Amino acid sequence: MKEFKVGDIIKIQVIGFQHYGIFAKSLDDESYTGLIHISEISNDFVKDVNHFAKLNDILYAKILDVDNNSKQIKLSIKAVQPKVRYKSYNNKPKNNPSHSDFTKLSSCLNTWINEQLKEKNSHD
Repeated sequence: MKEFKVGDIIKIQVIGFQHYGIFAKSLDDESYTGLIHISEISNDFVKDVNHFAKLNDILYAKILDVDNNSKQIKLSIKAVQPKVRYKSYNNKPKNNPSHSDFTKLSSCLNTWINEQLKEKNSHD
């Protein structure tokens, strides 16, 4: 029988779901069961815990809290995943001249400046 401690990374099996988290049992010592709270599943927003695992999936999790007497553990999946500080989004337009072609703007710019100068001079 293994005694776990906070910070251990263990192999777990998914045994159930609730809207607030995923229930699992330790594969190192099956007498230990625990909860992965919805806030400990991913660094991203989790709307539905069922989108992250299936029944009987084998995962790795970090122990956040342990009660060796009752054999209950609080677990985190996101603590064993690499942390991404900044997401890179590819928002560059693809072959869309309306987003990157300033020809129309540059051709009108002198006209707009002259109009503004005339208007300003007429008010002076």
